[in-house]
Amino acid sequence: MEKKVILITGTSRGIGESIYAHLDGLGHIVYGSSRTKPNQEIKRHIILDVTNQKECEQAVHSVIETSGKIDVLINNAGYHLTGASIENSLQELTDQINLNFYGSVYTSRAVIPHFLKRGQGRIINMSSLGGLLSLPFTSAYNASKFALEGYMESLRLELLPYNIYISNVEPGYVNSGTIGLSIGRPKESHSAFSRYREQMHKIMESESSRGTSKETIAKTIASIIDSKKPKLRYKLGNMSLFLPLMKECMPQNFFEKTVLKSFQLPIEVKA
Repeated sequence: MEKKVILITGTSRGIGESIYAHLDGLGHIVYGSSRTKPNQEIKRHIILDVTNQKECEQAVHSVIETSGKIDVLINNAGYHLTGASIENSLQELTDQINLNFYGSVYTSRAVIPHFLKRGQGRIINMSSLGGLLSLPFTSAYNASKFALEGYMESLRLELLPYNIYISNVEPGYVNSGTIGLSIGRPKESHSAFSRYREQMHKIMESESSRGTSKETIAKTIASIIDSKKPKLRYKLGNMSLFLPLMKECMPQNFFEKTVLKSFQLPIEVKA
């Protein structure tokens, strides 16, 4: 197996930490990065705030200077803001999009010139089912992931002729072990939604406990790195496989009622 030089964002805990450990265990030269020091000591770590474009450029330059190249960029940094749309402040919405979308844009833009010069490269994005369809109380998260999906699909088409492949990993619920840290709640609440929002949180926590494992995600990413011609999308978990298909096949009103019922939300609230 050829050793790859890999830069991963968001490796201080959870999914990113697992991806780092798995790829490092396979013998790759892996650089982790996060805004703070990781929970565990790792061989190579860069302090990086992906919402800062200058820091992204410096991180990419640092890896290239140290190891001579970058083969793979893995955009993993992100979090999941919940809450009814009117409960999320515009600042919370902006912060969500800055991290989940622009963070991946900044790192990708920083590394693409290097990939073009080498005539090869891989960008792997931790996307989500939330980038394929919307669920209640996750509008800010959906906005960030829909943007990521659209941007990266277009970028893939631009870069394919240069042997640069972009792939999106799209799990449904994930058993990350850090759901309390990766899911953000709105600072303000609205009485019309508070009961249903908390109900949604409980379902998310319950479903996440039996969701796709961090190890499965890490192994999927390793297989993407090894693939000669990786696909655009890698759906993980039953929800990610079947919900988009249900949405496509069902009448819209029937699909909406099915989603509301599955989350124990009312189909109609009487005044």
